[in-house]
Amino acid sequence: MKNRIWISIPACIFFAGCIGPFKDHFPETQFPPELKVITRKAWKWQKIKGKPPIPQEIKKITIHHGGKEFSPEKDPVEYLHNLQKWSRKEKKWVDIPYHFMIDLNGVIYEARPLAYPGDTNTAYDPTGHALICVMGNYEVQNLGPEQLQAVVDLTAYLAGKYDLTIRDIGGHKDYVETLCPGKDLYRYIEDGTIQYEVNRLLKKKHVQQK
Repeated sequence: MKNRIWISIPACIFFAGCIGPFKDHFPETQFPPELKVITRKAWKWQKIKGKPPIPQEIKKITIHHGGKEFSPEKDPVEYLHNLQKWSRKEKKWVDIPYHFMIDLNGVIYEARPLAYPGDTNTAYDPTGHALICVMGNYEVQNLGPEQLQAVVDLTAYLAGKYDLTIRDIGGHKDYVETLCPGKDLYRYIEDGTIQYEVNRLLKKKHVQQK
């Protein structure tokens, strides 16, 4: 009887570890105060369950758009919850495909943990890419100044954090044939505006740290 108990307890622990929900252990990111980010905890992100993805090392920053028009009346938080549910139920992804999302007012929302690669409906491998998505369709919508500034500020933060250069910044369409991130957003990548502003912020930070 003692032997049976001794064998069964480790077995229960072993199998519980195999089939139980995945419990993430990433510490909550401490963003600089000038970068206004709504954290996952603040918008009530639902944790990843099941087997976690293979971790990644960030080497690129890639800018996307949502691909669907987003109106001022829409609630960004409700949109995030719906996107998370759709991503998990319909696409069978572990989470929202992007690491950060930006709404019409330039508010940044923390989404999929950066430790894990994003997902895409197109034929490029996003492993190693930090994915920034601006809510909306910038083939038909116009990017607002607050949104552009948020893209620049967030990209500069990520470039500094992961020791990247402006050569590591691109749009989705730089890697595969697609309209993403839309012509009115992509033009700021194509003409170098985003890269220039990111470089300016990185140089400014470097000077301040001296």
